Amino acid sequence: MSALILGIDVGTTNAKALIATPDGAVMAHATAPIPLLTPRPGYVEQDPEAWWQAVVQATRAALGALPDPTAPIAAIGVSGQGCAATLLDEAGNPLRPGIIWMDARAEAECAYLRRSAERIFELNGKQPGPYNFDPKLIWLQRHEPDILAQAHACLTTTGYVNYRLTSEQVLNVSDASIPLAFDQTRCDWSEELIDSFGIPRHLYPRVAPCQAVIGALTPPAAQALGLQAGIPVIAGGEDTSAAGLSAGVARPGQAMLSLGTGGSVYVAQDRPVAHPQLLTFAHVLEQQWFVGGTIVAFGAALAWCKDLLGVADFETLNALAADSVPGAEKLLFLPYLSGELQPVNDGHARGVFFGLSLNTRRPQLTRAVMEGAAFAIAHNLQLAAEAGAQTEALRAVGGPTRSPIWCQMIADITGLPVLVLKNEAGAPLGDVFLAAAAVGLIADAGAAAERAAEVARVVTPDSRHAQFYSDLSAIYRQVYPALKAQFAALAQVELP
Repeated sequence: MSALILGIDVGTTNAKALIATPDGAVMAHATAPIPLLTPRPGYVEQDPEAWWQAVVQATRAALGALPDPTAPIAAIGVSGQGCAATLLDEAGNPLRPGIIWMDARAEAECAYLRRSAERIFELNGKQPGPYNFDPKLIWLQRHEPDILAQAHACLTTTGYVNYRLTSEQVLNVSDASIPLAFDQTRCDWSEELIDSFGIPRHLYPRVAPCQAVIGALTPPAAQALGLQAGIPVIAGGEDTSAAGLSAGVARPGQAMLSLGTGGSVYVAQDRPVAHPQLLTFAHVLEQQWFVGGTIVAFGAALAWCKDLLGVADFETLNALAADSVPGAEKLLFLPYLSGELQPVNDGHARGVFFGLSLNTRRPQLTRAVMEGAAFAIAHNLQLAAEAGAQTEALRAVGGPTRSPIWCQMIADITGLPVLVLKNEAGAPLGDVFLAAAAVGLIADAGAAAERAAEVARVVTPDSRHAQFYSDLSAIYRQVYPALKAQFAALAQVELP
């Protein structure tokens, strides 16, 4: 067997290791869990050592599942959850648990950063949010100054795993482009913004292109993983970008729709297109950027509905939704069950049924929940289009795509074909393409990813519902602004 590539993705709940040929044929894969630490309400952390141990466990399991265990690994690519602020001392040891993207403690620090919001948006294309890297560092500066004073560097999840692999402290462009201090046009840190934030400059490490080889696998790391020392390791990517590549999103105008507990929709562009309610960050492919957003509770909303209605399984829920006419008898649902990221960016937002009547039954409730999640996708896409990011189709992966009726709702509400992909390997497969291109085993990572991303089925919009859903979508977008102040007031009410 010819040389293989190891792709590793370190997400919020588990690490994935995938071994594939350079053109994307998967030979073996494995996962390992990563525990969450929640020391206080709103605080969400993870132990960097737990990331590494999960990587070791998953990699060894994937290697053990190879049909030919003697096949050489030619390169390693890593991706991971963005924005996990991970402080290291001078010896490279973590000083405290990493503060991950789910953590909401830094709202006051975001208010501090908003004094520079216009300049941040101009250079970075985002508004300050507590999920991000820089507000966390300011929080640490204010609340744990002794720890911050000992910090020699601050890495993300991907950056930390790459450090354990190579002893190099570096961030890839895709990962680095999410923090607010990144200049999207220059694809490097903005010294102006770092200075205005008051964060020590050394906490922002060197930035490397996603396909750049940053070092070789060290002997200690090789021994831990069960590999040979000296294997090239590339800078890799942020997991959303790497997953986008694995879905074949390799050219401007293509869009990825990744559905699971949450949902993400991002459109690729050849320039940094910004909207104040959306996220803009670098794709893993050079000179491309993503613009779009993430829905916190996509599949989670339907799981909540299943439990609420006492339904045994999701097949029964799909059947219930089919018993309702499109539009659920004009019942709308805001899927903000755990706050929301884009485009409302409000941790106080909550779920709402709007339009309940004496005729509302379980079929209407179920369909409204599914349509509400689809309206959230459409909301992000509409704002992206207003900013100049148009798309012709959605390349979709994830568990909810197994529901034909839900895919039809998404197509009808967005007005776009939904291309459901066969392969759901996700971010680690994107890492494989990047690493294979980096070491010259394939000519073009994007082209290889497009070839490998086979479409299982195409769900086209039903034109009969276009105007009806357009009218409902306009009302859907008006409900949250009308309730925003009430959501904030509700959050301040103390329970007895």
